[in-house]
Amino acid sequence: MKYWIIEQGDGFSVRIDGVRGQEQTLLNKIHRCRQSAWACPSGECRNIASIDERAEGGSIVLTLTARPDTQLDRAGIKECLHYMLGQPVEA
Repeated sequence: MKYWIIEQGDGFSVRIDGVRGQEQTLLNKIHRCRQSAWACPSGECRNIASIDERAEGGSIVLTLTARPDTQLDRAGIKECLHYMLGQPVEA
């Protein structure tokens, strides 16, 4: 599993590759994590206003938008991904 974090406007686009057959399971895991954001070690989830998601060809693409008056932190998003997904490789 590899991922990319790309700065995009007031948020980030995150692409997770190598998840064919696991897309829905991982999306469910992301939803559960957002519902219990207090458990995330980075706390970055609390700064996310919205997540647009799509699964395509063995990949997941997330578009993260920051809450008003906050800014998303790349290192925090990276920590969240490691917490949710185990130890994926940043590409």
